[in-house]
Parts: sequence; structure tokens; C-alpha cells
Amino acid sequence: MRPTNWPLVILVCALIGGTIGYLMTLYYKPTLIPSALRIGSLTQPTTVLLLGTDVVYTDLGRHTNKKIDQNAFTGRSDTIMVCRLDPIRDSLSILSIPRDTEVPIPGNGVQKINAANAIGGPNLAVSTVSNFLQIPIDHFVVLNVHGLVDLVNELGGITVDVPQKMKYMDWTAKLKIDLDTGPHTLTGNQAMGVVRFRHDALGDIGRVQRQQIFIRAVLAKALQPESWSHLPRLLEIAGQYMSTDMNGAQMMEMATFARAVPKKNQQMMMLPGNFSGNGWSSSSGEVRNIVSRLMGSSFVTSLRNEMRITIQNASSTPGEAYKVAKILQRKGYTVTVKQSRGKIGPFRMTRVIAQRGNPDDAEQVVMDLGGHGDIVNASVGDIESTVTVLVGDDLAPILSETK
Repeated sequence: MRPTNWPLVILVCALIGGTIGYLMTLYYKPTLIPSALRIGSLTQPTTVLLLGTDVVYTDLGRHTNKKIDQNAFTGRSDTIMVCRLDPIRDSLSILSIPRDTEVPIPGNGVQKINAANAIGGPNLAVSTVSNFLQIPIDHFVVLNVHGLVDLVNELGGITVDVPQKMKYMDWTAKLKIDLDTGPHTLTGNQAMGVVRFRHDALGDIGRVQRQQIFIRAVLAKALQPESWSHLPRLLEIAGQYMSTDMNGAQMMEMATFARAVPKKNQQMMMLPGNFSGNGWSSSSGEVRNIVSRLMGSSFVTSLRNEMRITIQNASSTPGEAYKVAKILQRKGYTVTVKQSRGKIGPFRMTRVIAQRGNPDDAEQVVMDLGGHGDIVNASVGDIESTVTVLVGDDLAPILSETK
């Protein structure tokens, strides 16, 4: 009888154990694995233009079902996002461009940016956005918004903290929505209503903010292990409502990467600017700054006295926003206290919103508040601010000493 080769047995067991551990971590806790070591994930930074359009149906006759008009992919784009997936930095950044942003469209003069896709399809939309932002765009995805219904339902709903009461009838989408503020697990139809809603003072800008809230909720859902098993079906559904220049393998790589990006490395921004007539206008400096952050630059934009801080009370105690204002004014910030358009909170933890894709500025504000506050890397605060502070109950101890 040959003696057992114990070193070889131990080595094989270690390899098997390591492989099983790796696969289990990849499935349940992918954020723990460095991006370079994730099987089937991106290896190079990639920039993708995401466009959302409505579905248009063609009536094939009295006794025939309606068919999706594939030309609907070349309609006006209600949603315009530039996604930067960077495996080197292990980061995911999304820049939302308001559909009414006025830009030069090659060969067609200055128009609202959502017209580019209607005029020349996704290729013209890619050229328009690329020229406007002065960055290369590698791929495009055009998604009919009605596909969102099936995608959300396949995931079993998406839990979103609805920021304001929504009650309206969307006749274009034949959609009725009636939601109060607060947490809701949205069905597909409700989700479509939330991302389409425009009936507030900010119009399309408010819709962009709600879309960012929704995307953050989707990313949180995607990190849950049970969601990963739905990916094949999700890609199948997307194929029915999507036009793209990528193949299935490329999309799978992006999904694998995006799912594993840690929350702290997820960043959502909105193109800064101002209302101009019936559109949205951004200066060249604002565009350069936001694009720098999209592409991975990290820096504090300004000194304290150059930053505009908007403060809203989301705590259980009235008047706390004014106490926070005093603290930050003493630090040198330009501060405005605003009443919210609807009820918010009470929040257990203060939220410090990096309104312009500037988490470093938000981190500075957190430090000036004694280290209190969760940083939100999304443009979901006051559109005129550099940083928005939603005061939570965690600030009560330091505010009790403020005079």
C-alpha cells in the first residue's frame, strides 16, 4: 500500500476550499473582492450613454395584437445618463443630463439635447453628448421606459423613500399613480410613475432627482445576493425593450462589475446649471468640473466662504436647522435655511448631500459638524447649493450646546 502524499492532499483541499470561498464571496459579498480579481467583470474603464424613451406600438389590424415599433428607439430621450464604470478605481459614476439642456447638435444647430436621438438615432446622440462633454463614449443603450415595469417586477419590487406625495394621471403612458411620502416597495407600474413624474416646481430637474433616488435603490437591491439569480431573466427582458451596440458578454461584464462596486464608490451627479427660457443651460466651467469628477478626479472645489450650504430640518425637533446654520456660518460657509416642499424625516442620521458630484466638499462639512452625517453622492438636494444638509436626530447632542 502506497503511503499517502499528505502535502499534496493538503494542497488540493486548500485549492478546493479557496475556490469555494472565492465563489461564495463573489456571489454573496462581491464588494470584498478587488475588481481585478472578479471573474467575468470589466477590466478597462468604460463610458456608456444610457437613453430612456417611450414605447410606441404599431397597430397590425383589428384582430391582431399590437407590436412594439422598433423605430421607437429613435424617439426623443426623456432620460439621458452618462455612466462611467472604472475597474481601476472600483467606482461607478452616473451623470444625469436634463433633457431640456441646450447644446449644439452636429449639423442641426443648438437644440434641446433630447432631440438628438429623434433626429439621428443613438449614433447622433452619442456624438452630441460626446462633443458637449468633451469625452469619448464607448457604448450606448437605449431603453424603452415601459421595459422598466417588467424589470422591477422581476426583482420583486424596489424599495424607495418617496420624497413627496405623487397623485396624477399620466395619459401618455396610461398610468395612474397615487403615492404618499415615505418608504414604499414599488411595483413596476409605480416605479415607472415615480421616474416619469414632473408635476412639481422643478419640472424635469425634479424628475432627474427622483430618477437618481430610484437608481440608488436599484443598486442597493442589486447588492442583495438573491437578486443575482435574476440576472439571466433581467437580460432577457432588457433585450425585448433595448437597443445597444454591445453584445451579451459585454453587458454581463458590466452587470457583474456594477453589482460589486461598494456603495461608497457609487456616485450620482446632475449636470449643474440654471433655467434658461424653456431649457437648462450650463456654463463651460460647470461642465468641465462635473466631467472631471465623472472621469475620476477628486478634489475640494472651493474654500468654505465660496461654498453655498442649504440646510433643511429632518429631525424630530423643530428649529434644529437654524442651530446647524449658526455652526456652519461660524466656520465661514454661506448658509441658507429652507423649508422643505413636503414632510421629510424624521431621520435618525443627518444626510449631507454632495449636490455637484463633490463628496470631498461634503466630507469637509461632515468634519465641521463633528463627524456627524452620512454622505449622499447624488444630486438630490437643493439645486442651487454646493452641499445640502438634512438635519437628523444624531446632531441633537451638539446642537443642545449651540447658542
